[in-house]
Amino acid sequence: MSFIENIGYILLGFIGIISTFLIVLGLFEKKLHISLLKNKFARNHFYIERISKLNINTPKESLRLLSKIARNFFREAFHIKGNPEYSELKKYFENKNNRKATQFCDEIVKLIYSKQEVTKEKIQELITILAEIISSNKIITKEQKEELDKKSKKAEPLLRQIHIPGISKKKFKDEKTQTKN
Repeated sequence: MSFIENIGYILLGFIGIISTFLIVLGLFEKKLHISLLKNKFARNHFYIERISKLNINTPKESLRLLSKIARNFFREAFHIKGNPEYSELKKYFENKNNRKATQFCDEIVKLIYSKQEVTKEKIQELITILAEIISSNKIITKEQKEELDKKSKKAEPLLRQIHIPGISKKKFKDEKTQTKN
């Protein structure tokens, strides 16, 4: 009969143990989620570290490694498939109106394919340009990119309602009628 008399205390202890377990599990899950988010945004930092470790005292080797790092970054950050040449990357960035990346591709093509001497100063200049590109273009996943594209398509009609000086409303009205037809 003592078991039946103490059932309330036993249940209370059992609930306490389960509650403690759930709280610890929740804190662990939150910490794991935060570390995963940090790792997602750490990809840009990874590329910055790799280019900062280049030894510019060996310019030809540095150019080869810099080229490899840049191509990997461009593929990952801009979701470019395959292993494109710098001339293809230059056209891609010209279409996207990315001046820094276009300049980088142009400069590296000149150094790789021309008979110019590779100097420390040129390597340092390319490293600086690539660091600016990496810092201004965060690496996002394909799912995040698709979500941003959806959001930008939703915001497009709102942008048409805003009057921008120098752009007439008639132009927007013409575009609306063309999209309806």
